[in-house]
Amino acid sequence: MTKLELLYQELLKKEVVRYKEIEDIASEIVEKQPVSFRYLYNEYINKLRRADKLLHPQRGIYVVVPPTKINENSFQPDKYLIASKIQKPYYLGYHTALEVHGCAYSSYNEAYIVVPPNKKFRGFEFKNIRYRPIFNSHSQIGLKKINHKNQKIIVSSPSRTFLDCIDRPEYSGGWEECLKSLESLAGVKANELKQLLDKIGKDMLFRKTGLILDILNDNPYYQGILSNLKSFLNKKMGKSPMYLKGGSKSELNKDWRLYVSVGFKDIIRGV
Repeated sequence: MTKLELLYQELLKKEVVRYKEIEDIASEIVEKQPVSFRYLYNEYINKLRRADKLLHPQRGIYVVVPPTKINENSFQPDKYLIASKIQKPYYLGYHTALEVHGCAYSSYNEAYIVVPPNKKFRGFEFKNIRYRPIFNSHSQIGLKKINHKNQKIIVSSPSRTFLDCIDRPEYSGGWEECLKSLESLAGVKANELKQLLDKIGKDMLFRKTGLILDILNDNPYYQGILSNLKSFLNKKMGKSPMYLKGGSKSELNKDWRLYVSVGFKDIIRGV
């Protein structure tokens, strides 16, 4: 086996890699030390790309194509692995987190990568999947590192996923998709919600949390959570009513001081 073939076999184990990972693996295979970028690119990366064994979706990121999928248009690389390589620090959030946690009601051809505002990157499309950044100043709390195809990826915990989705339902497919998915989200915990809400400190999010937990109160995954949080939420909420969604006929929910679209609860009950 040539060194080129050996490198390809080692890269296959990872499926998606950044240039630095290729460099680290190549340093164990290539005798030439140190391995310069020009040498590694010309003698290895470029040859693998010309053989269609390596795809290049974005600067610094490479997708390793299995031997049986070379030149096949139907080949679909793992979007979670690609998303995990784009920027640091990051986490996979919103609808993407729902998918990773196995509770998304629908599959989406998008991946949401949450990063701090100072780590902006441009979204891009690759193999019919759109990779989109979401900027969040609280991007380093409520996270979970999990194993996915022999690699570590970072995703929002169930409790953080719950809060993210109700905070910005537009990134969870809208309210109907959001609630259909949250119904099957296991692992949301009252103490974690309290800690996260306290750090995020958004008045509207306190109210939304109460409203949605109220709606999901009979769900086995959420039983007891609202009773543990109700007093905390009531203390944190502002006194003046707010609108859950503007531009629609609404009625006041006095418990959570929220003007809620008429029929909102009925739609969710129908979920």
